[in-house]
Amino acid sequence: MKQHKQWLWPLMLLMMGLVLVVAGCGTSKVAVLSVAYRDMPIQISADANVSALNKATITTTVSGQVSSYMVKTGDQVTQGQIVAVMDMSAQQQQLEQLNQQLMEAATTVSAQTTTTVAASVDSAQLAQAQQMRDAGIITQKEYNVIASRAQASTVTTGGTTSGASSAQIGAIQAAIAQVQTQINSAQITAPIAGTVATIYNEDRKMAIADRPFMLIQQASPVVASLSIPQDAALKLAAPEAKSSMKVSLKVGDQIIPGELTYVDTTQPAGTPSVLVKASFNNEQGFIKPGEFYTLLIESNVNASMLSIPKSVVHENQDGKYVYVVTKDNTVDVRVIETGETVDEYTAILSGLNEGEQVITTSGVFELGEKVEVTQ
Repeated sequence: MKQHKQWLWPLMLLMMGLVLVVAGCGTSKVAVLSVAYRDMPIQISADANVSALNKATITTTVSGQVSSYMVKTGDQVTQGQIVAVMDMSAQQQQLEQLNQQLMEAATTVSAQTTTTVAASVDSAQLAQAQQMRDAGIITQKEYNVIASRAQASTVTTGGTTSGASSAQIGAIQAAIAQVQTQINSAQITAPIAGTVATIYNEDRKMAIADRPFMLIQQASPVVASLSIPQDAALKLAAPEAKSSMKVSLKVGDQIIPGELTYVDTTQPAGTPSVLVKASFNNEQGFIKPGEFYTLLIESNVNASMLSIPKSVVHENQDGKYVYVVTKDNTVDVRVIETGETVDEYTAILSGLNEGEQVITTSGVFELGEKVEVTQ
């Protein structure tokens, strides 16, 4: 029994040692480098979103069903062309009802006015009222009122009743004008010539008042938008940079020249990146608005840009990325856009901030993995 215990203790100690070794291997030791600014040449090559410079969103003034679409997505339209027609049957019915109300209200005022300007209704007026009743212009009740006044010997002013009817007529007329305006807007037209880019709520055949109904955009020119480091953007905006600047868009195997047309100079100093836009002629239709293309900006001007060693930049089918150590010593994976590489340092266009710690140790790390930073 004692011999058995003597053999077991060394085995237990060995197992405990293995556990400690495995536990120690669970935390990788890594070296890091702070992201900092360096003077780098402005050589930018990054994916930019392209949109039409001139576009118009059609909205409707009334909600309702669309009875028919005259165009579909991708169709070319001219300015003023009818693109859809709304179903106005409900408004037509409402208009008929309002016109009937207006006629009845106007007839009531006419009868009341007659009694207020004469002491009595003579036989001719009574006969006229009878004809109006037979024609359906006035009701039997209204005719009875006129008939009773034809026998009256006193003057009935009816001022209060007449005033209320005039206000009622004004309200009905305003409602008629509003409904008529809606009916007149049944035909929806294109405000500009271009391509139908989007038809909203097409599956429901529905138009919603004051909400986008259809988007029409012109094929040329187009604008490529990209955020780049602020100092680089401001240097490109300076007049002296224009002579050496080359701006182009890579579309498949073609390089289409353009020009820098906008730099956001409104942001406060120290903003990591700001928006720039470049315009391109697209009359040949090679560029498809809504797609991403590589925007190339080249200049012999240097700018202060965040940079990191080229060796810490990793790349896969989804793009370029780096490993960053967070404040709680865990790994974060950052997708980055890069610029030119000079002296083994790569400019960072987006994805990192000054002072962040990128892992320089080679290897593969997992998001959220705990690490130990070596000094």
